[in-house]
Amino acid sequence: MVSRSPEGIDQLAARLISQGSRFARTASRRAGTQRSLIALRALANLQQEGDLRVGELALREAITQPAMTAAVNRLEADGLVARGTDPADARATVVSLTGAGAEELHRFRMRAAAKVRPALEGLGEDDLAVLTRAADLLQELADRLNQE
Repeated sequence: MVSRSPEGIDQLAARLISQGSRFARTASRRAGTQRSLIALRALANLQQEGDLRVGELALREAITQPAMTAAVNRLEADGLVARGTDPADARATVVSLTGAGAEELHRFRMRAAAKVRPALEGLGEDDLAVLTRAADLLQELADRLNQE
């Protein structure tokens, strides 16, 4: 049982971050891809959040703006993202996900899911129900954090 003290909650948060990241990295590596994980995360951010400036994408991934610009340039050259005018500031541009980008992200996730499936199939019904609820909670927590 988790202690509801600030220290107990902090320990749970750290464990969720650590193990969630480890799970995502492991599944991603097993899926194999020609894209960098930064490029895939940029596509995922655009799918989840909508159009974003390159600087905002860089902040979300905790990388430099030049590194994100290079990733976006490659994605744009491959037709996976498009640049357009920011409706809030005509001097700025935003990056949007194209249909091809959404399809590539979907294919990657399905390859990763296929690699995870055998491990999930080995679990009992109770554990699958717990993981289903955990996935729902992680989505809710991420949504809350994005609103702050």
